[in-house]
Amino acid sequence: MMKKQPILLSFYAYSNGNKLIVYGHLTYSLKKDLSFKGFSAKKTFLTLLSLYRTKFVVQQEIELIFNTGTIRTTTDAKGSFYCSSDLMPEQTSLLDIRIAGASVKFMDELYDRTIHTIKASTILVSDIDDTVLHSFISNKLVKFITLMFTSMEKRRAVEPTMKLIRDLYASGVTPFYLSNSEQNLYPLIYRFLKHNNFPKGPLFLKEMRRLRDVFKGKKFPVQNLHKLATLNQLIRFFPEKKFILVGDNTQHDLDIYMNMADKFPNSIQYIIILKVINRPKDNALVTKSTKRLKEEGIGLYYGNEFPSKFEL
Repeated sequence: MMKKQPILLSFYAYSNGNKLIVYGHLTYSLKKDLSFKGFSAKKTFLTLLSLYRTKFVVQQEIELIFNTGTIRTTTDAKGSFYCSSDLMPEQTSLLDIRIAGASVKFMDELYDRTIHTIKASTILVSDIDDTVLHSFISNKLVKFITLMFTSMEKRRAVEPTMKLIRDLYASGVTPFYLSNSEQNLYPLIYRFLKHNNFPKGPLFLKEMRRLRDVFKGKKFPVQNLHKLATLNQLIRFFPEKKFILVGDNTQHDLDIYMNMADKFPNSIQYIIILKVINRPKDNALVTKSTKRLKEEGIGLYYGNEFPSKFEL
């Protein structure tokens, strides 16, 4: 019997001009069509269900073959890989990924294989759920129904944030997307961003989850670790750049971004939080912190609307 070919579910490569970061996820998919384009509610549900039932490519040595040079690394227990290397002269794109000499299958409608050298002086890092995509995080039942039974085209973008990101992109800012959603949802989120004409950028998601973990409500061991670790890595990788951090108040974005402002005050230019629900604790924190952050050159905006223009 022919062995099933693993697929590259997600991929991104970015550079600061000297170093290269490459990350992605390999899995064995039960479905061939992961485009989420024109799906019915039933097909959306069945495809998402299949993404929680995939078999992980666990602890496998892989070769990432570029137009110039090869990187060797190993997938983790969930099939993800992340590696850093020196950027080679004229190294521009990924050509192949091999496991034990055999090529994996690319899903080119879900990513591009170009190495993105970030030249903009400012990077915007935006949350996804309830920041750019109405997800109803604060209502578990509505969240589940919306996620599992709503076609991608019917999912609604958050208008104020969508406009903000587009306007800042037009001003020369490069967007990155950072979410606590798991890797299983990558195809849906990627297609949503593309369908709604959000500017392209890397999408950082949590590790894959198994279906049984979802039903058991199993949590990740350290709260906020994914976002904190990713932001730490990005700011250290781009020490000369300024960062605009965008999120909402349904989870812990404000606390996370304040942590980054305390740790990297010279790197953070703005913290922008969309007020989705009423949280008196946040109001007190914003009132207490706005003046202090302003003295450090950091703008803090918290509310239902944003200023029409941000000074860069």
